[in-house]
Amino acid sequence: MLLDTSGRDSWISIILVSIIYLIWISLIFIIYKNIKNEHLFLWLKNNFGKFSVYPIIFIVVIYLITIGVVALKETLTFFSFYLPETPHFVLGILFSMICLYNATRGIQSIALTTGVLLPIVFLLGFFVMFANVPHKDYSLLQPMMENGMNPVFRGMVYPAAGFLELIFILFLQHHICSKVKLYQLIALGIVIIGITIGPVMAAIIEFGPFVAANQRYPAFEEWRLVSIGRYIENLDFLSVYQWLVGIFIRLSLVVFLIPDLLSITNRKTRNGVMFAILSCILLISILPISDSSFYWFVSRIVLPVSALGLFLFSILLIVFVWVVKYKKSS
Repeated sequence: MLLDTSGRDSWISIILVSIIYLIWISLIFIIYKNIKNEHLFLWLKNNFGKFSVYPIIFIVVIYLITIGVVALKETLTFFSFYLPETPHFVLGILFSMICLYNATRGIQSIALTTGVLLPIVFLLGFFVMFANVPHKDYSLLQPMMENGMNPVFRGMVYPAAGFLELIFILFLQHHICSKVKLYQLIALGIVIIGITIGPVMAAIIEFGPFVAANQRYPAFEEWRLVSIGRYIENLDFLSVYQWLVGIFIRLSLVVFLIPDLLSITNRKTRNGVMFAILSCILLISILPISDSSFYWFVSRIVLPVSALGLFLFSILLIVFVWVVKYKKSS
């Protein structure tokens, strides 16, 4: 979507939004520091009343379900390239069962599986980066801004929608035992920027801006170029692992967060809510929606609204923090 909008200048869009992003991280740290590891929505409820909190919770839950649907729908589309004869419903049930089990085991399970699986994803990312060096032509990054700044600005919304999901740390802060430092958040933000701009630039310099823009998953198409020596090729199956880890962590976290935000403490009730949410996500994901319609919906509605909504939500939280500080001081 970013390459389709900004083309050759997609990496410039990421750099520009990254500058704003690093400043925004300091705002998130201010919110985190003032809430002091308290449950975010309980803090809002205690300071502003339940009637001001429930509409916010409703919007956040709808947002989480939406990104869960998008993640699972994209996964089913991706795997249809490798398993074209397997029904989406079967694949969806399989992925959902694994993610549901991880979510029901709690945040510790999600954190541990992330800590084990994600480093391998990073190693594979570095591997594909160095393995494709012979296929890279950095001259394809030029000329820069040949169509002006308008495509660059329009493309900024797509990386922003992903970057701003760092706000999830506020949803999880009551589960964090140690204090989070500002430099840790900035370091995490820089890592997120790196794993975003790296595949985008690689797609441009390996395939060219026009071919890359026509590819649905250019970051994973790069695996088709990888070869080791004369006899080892077709290593694109490793991209399946990368994708599976991503959907596993993302969907598990989404399903865990919703009952957690609703402060549901009873284990059976929590598990029941998780099952209902994941069933809803699965049923929506397998609806017979054309790929072009889904692509339009995500690129024109979901991502722009997500970016704007998360940014406004962070600003609203900053205002709430200042109001609470003013009340206490007076």
